Amino acid sequence: MKPVLMLAGLGHGQIEILDRLDEIRGYYEVQFIGERQTVYTGAFPQVIAGLMNSATVQLPRLEPVAERVISIDPHQQTVQTEQGLFHYDQLVLATGAKSRGIGTPLKPMSQALLDRIDSSSVVTIVGGGKAGVELAFTCAMTKDVTLYAKRILPDVPLHRQKQIERLLVKSGIMVVKQRLQDDASEGLLLDATGVVPVEWWAESELAKPDNFIATDEYLRHHQFSNIYVTGDMASCLNGGVDAVRSGRFVAKRLLSETSQPFRRRQSMNILLTTPGRALLTFGQFTWHGRLPYYVKRFIDSRYVRHYK
Repeated sequence: MKPVLMLAGLGHGQIEILDRLDEIRGYYEVQFIGERQTVYTGAFPQVIAGLMNSATVQLPRLEPVAERVISIDPHQQTVQTEQGLFHYDQLVLATGAKSRGIGTPLKPMSQALLDRIDSSSVVTIVGGGKAGVELAFTCAMTKDVTLYAKRILPDVPLHRQKQIERLLVKSGIMVVKQRLQDDASEGLLLDATGVVPVEWWAESELAKPDNFIATDEYLRHHQFSNIYVTGDMASCLNGGVDAVRSGRFVAKRLLSETSQPFRRRQSMNILLTTPGRALLTFGQFTWHGRLPYYVKRFIDSRYVRHYK
């Protein structure tokens, strides 16, 4: 009898594992907990900008046994869901973290959220990181946008921060460099301030309260080695490119294709700015122009086509 591999959540890392489902089924009885579709984060702004019709990724060839994880008992190796209790031998977590809770959360991203943004003529965005800045630029193509951020892109060189701030203002975006005051927002309020842990992680003894989940060098839970953690749930990962790479790594581990530890790499990020241009960042290296725009369009459209 094959051991039970439980895949919980449809994060980007999980999608990479499901891409090798046929091979994995040769070793495990595979069960899945989660939604039947998700929205690819990288293409989310392109849908808002009208550059892509959809960023939806479908669950491949697997019927979910439940939709939502309520809690986990890592000692008994069980997952509590809205459909009851399920046993596992190996567990891969990709349910994701959550938005901080300022207004409408960006996570989890969904078609319903895209519809709300599309139907709003006035949008207020909180957060000056990459997600908030890209969202501001894309929304500004069709909406009145206010961006609350103490700093714009704090992780990039100062000259680039100033350039992007000028472009935001030139695009008609009202940049307010202070904390959002209560009842100061107009229209749809979007939380782009980052993510925080979900309560059931600590309740299930997977993490300390208000902490992300600690793993070993193989992305296994530091205490329960039959639990893998991918994406922004893991304290050692930052989501995005890390999420995709972590999923590919875990798939190789499940198939006994590697005994090497997971190696973090400097991630390249590309965010849309003004029409036909994008900002590429790689550590402290940045490049703003047309080529990063076309590279992003190519990468994201290829990803969505592959998983449709």
